Amino acid sequence: MSLLTRGLLGAGVRARARARGKELSVNQLSQLNISGKRSVYDLTRGKQLWGDRLILSEEVHDALSTSKPIVALESAIITHGMPHPTNYSTANSLEKIIRSKGSIPATIALINGKVHVGLTESELIQLSDPQSKISQGAVKVSRRDLGPVISLEKTGGTTVAGTMYVAESLGIKVFVTGGIGGVHRGAESTMDISADLLELGRTPMAVFCAGAKSILDIPRTLEVLETQGVCVASYGDKQDFPAFYTPSSGCQSPWRVGDADAAARLIYTQLSLPIKLATLLGVPIPSEHAEAGAEVQKSVEQAVRESVELGIDKRGKEVTPWLLKRVGELTGGKALGLNVNLIENNARIGAEVAVKLSEMYKLEAENGKGDALRYLYSPPNSHSPHKATIASTQLSQAQNTSSPTTTGTQETIIPTQSSKSTVIPTPTSEFTLPRPTVLVFGSAAIDLTSTSPHTLEPRTTTPGTVFVSPGGVGRNIAEAAQNLLPDHAVQLISAFGTNPSDIASSHHHDQIPSNTLITSGENVEEPDSFGKLLMLELAAAGLRTDGLVGKSGKSTAVCSLTLEKNGDLVAGVADMGIVETLSPDSIEEIIRERLPRMVVFDCNLTENVIRAILKTCGELSIPTFCDPTSLPKIPRLSSSLLSLLPSSLSDPRPLTNISPNILELDHLYNLIGTLSERSDELESRSWEYINSLNLGYDWRGKLESFLNGEGREWIREKGIVPKMIRLLPFISSFWLKVSSKGLIHLELTSSPSSTGSEGKGDGIIYKIDNAKYHPEKHLVLKHYPPPDIDQDEIVSTTGAGDTLVGGLVAGLVDGQSTSTPQDVWVGEALQGVKRSLKSRRAVG
Repeated sequence: MSLLTRGLLGAGVRARARARGKELSVNQLSQLNISGKRSVYDLTRGKQLWGDRLILSEEVHDALSTSKPIVALESAIITHGMPHPTNYSTANSLEKIIRSKGSIPATIALINGKVHVGLTESELIQLSDPQSKISQGAVKVSRRDLGPVISLEKTGGTTVAGTMYVAESLGIKVFVTGGIGGVHRGAESTMDISADLLELGRTPMAVFCAGAKSILDIPRTLEVLETQGVCVASYGDKQDFPAFYTPSSGCQSPWRVGDADAAARLIYTQLSLPIKLATLLGVPIPSEHAEAGAEVQKSVEQAVRESVELGIDKRGKEVTPWLLKRVGELTGGKALGLNVNLIENNARIGAEVAVKLSEMYKLEAENGKGDALRYLYSPPNSHSPHKATIASTQLSQAQNTSSPTTTGTQETIIPTQSSKSTVIPTPTSEFTLPRPTVLVFGSAAIDLTSTSPHTLEPRTTTPGTVFVSPGGVGRNIAEAAQNLLPDHAVQLISAFGTNPSDIASSHHHDQIPSNTLITSGENVEEPDSFGKLLMLELAAAGLRTDGLVGKSGKSTAVCSLTLEKNGDLVAGVADMGIVETLSPDSIEEIIRERLPRMVVFDCNLTENVIRAILKTCGELSIPTFCDPTSLPKIPRLSSSLLSLLPSSLSDPRPLTNISPNILELDHLYNLIGTLSERSDELESRSWEYINSLNLGYDWRGKLESFLNGEGREWIREKGIVPKMIRLLPFISSFWLKVSSKGLIHLELTSSPSSTGSEGKGDGIIYKIDNAKYHPEKHLVLKHYPPPDIDQDEIVSTTGAGDTLVGGLVAGLVDGQSTSTPQDVWVGEALQGVKRSLKSRRAVG
């Protein structure tokens, strides 16, 4: 454990000790046993320490937040270790292997001075291509190089040492690489010793490798590891320490683990000691490649002899690059193929062990360390939870069922008919409900909101109140829209968790409540605790529940929020993953069957589902409305927009409406811009569309006059209008939420009169001069002031943005049929925001 980490942990422990009336010394602190269930703490601590220098991929952020098994991967192998395109195919293959074993890959790299943990497909492609803007001038990044590369905003591939430093700072416990660095031949005079060995001595985590490269001095490498206090163990049935291309270096490892269970137990023990220790696991080359490895090893030995004969062995740091190059020449490229085989095998084993290790930490969190250590010595399957499969059974009407179950075995639509035996009160039967006007796809959750009149102190409890209310972006939008539309006009499509119930043991089938799920083996499932509460709240809000999908073994979404006494959010933890289980096929089927007048979605959905929504609605000419939800979720939307960009300038845009805040607009603008630049075709098509709008002198004059209006300097300073225009090839209408500054609307429309006039100076209506592609189209820009509310009236800002979106959705749908002016229904939406701000509920 580093001094910095120890200091951070120590601060909290000291605070608790002072509360008990005594101070602990540094030595006493270092002996305290810190629980393994610290993933969220590690994530929070890491993000605080790195600040805006750290960028987590959405997948990795979710894994860290929910204690999923994670495997760190280096990137020096991409930037320096392998030629293109083998470097890309290998990096991609490693991530797929790790995912296939149930772990999450976290490739670590520095891009333009930012530490990326988890790379997107696009970032992997660019980092691996030596001709790309990102990778040109890329450097190797060890521990010593992190500061310079960040400060100079350079790009680099992390080495073993650099990767370990970053990964451990976030609580990642397992790292897979090809081979570690070591003591170089002739180090007794050159002192050329890899930083990897020193990092292993001071950074506690597990490192899986194929040993050290055989061009190194392996006996001395093992001596240094011993001096550094690193536990070295061979993986498999032999204790030989591997030498990369061959299963044995001629040296023995001090320890051996026979399988993934034993490896996980060793790592867990090492990381649960009073001062955590690193573990190096040497994984021998797979037996099917051993013969080819032996041939390559002969070339290694020849290259070593030649280096001595030519005097190159005396040139210090020049020795290793020369040897690697010479080995490549002697083997005709065979060494590269073996490198790939080796690291893929390491990834396979490392991911399996990461899953086992994660299971131990989960058990520790539930039952304590003793149970976790006994876990892997349990009889086979004794610790495997029973997994009941939901049968695709549809209860008869005699059993009080009215909603259909989906085909297949994974999900069941919750019945909605009330009866005397129904446990959860729900709205009327699906047979009596009208076809919905609006479909909302997104999260439905229970919000736990903590507030206190006192100043919140870290690492201790503060007296206050905890308020339970329904939440989730999709659910909030649905309620706000339903409040302004006819009964049952809005249908929410979301998911809730189910658990096994003991109802079957005490009821005959004709007495089973209609909102339970029948499973194989006469097992019965019902909504989990938060699921029951969620449906009660939906019914109380007048929302229909016939779009809710039960997910066996999953947890209903919950969001825990802590607010300052002024109502602003301090921090929160969100368990929203269940909505990601909705499938693209089922979503498309729902849209085609119900043909709503508008489809609304939040970005808690997966990228594939978002793409299915946009594609299906585009084919059916159904308007769409997206709430971006949060910055980490925006890449799910941007990739879908890019993939659906039409080739014709006159075709509708992929997304009709979007409601970002300023940060979300900036992020979407940067993502779309960056990704478009990487494709000449996308870049050309998007700019061709913008140019077709002919936004010339007249537009600029109108815009300048608008921006010079009182209190609008911030619009110019933040570049809001140019960013929205840059995104017009993908999105037709923007509803920018700007908190205390109100709402900004930019839209390309054929009905400018419905948006109001520009006579008041609060907007622009500009006619597009292009009859070929944009006949009778206008670009409308409008600023709506915020609702009038005193600061001391604000109870909570949570949910205000969702309430605004719901009001806008209702206005867009109802305004089309009633010809209500836009100014009127936008005003109603803003009044809804005011009510939300004055309420503890997300939707007031």
